[in-house]
Amino acid sequence: MSKTAEADDRGRIVIPHEVREKHGDRYRIVELDDRVELIPLKEDPIKGLRDAVGDAFDEKSIAEIKQEARDAAREDAIEEVTKSKQR
Repeated sequence: MSKTAEADDRGRIVIPHEVREKHGDRYRIVELDDRVELIPLKEDPIKGLRDAVGDAFDEKSIAEIKQEARDAAREDAIEEVTKSKQR
């Protein structure tokens, strides 16, 4: 299904009723380099994350997943600072 939506003057976008019925009312907004994606949030956010990324986190504890995310964020921040200093 493909739909078009526009932001109103307050920046709100209405998610069509059919989409909300299928995926729910809560979404994670993910900003990528070339687009923005909405990822439906499940009642169990870790299960929703596993559903979204497939088997990338199989056999990992929540603590391991969190630590990997922190490490990746730290590396990204260092890379951004390094790039901005080189400019």
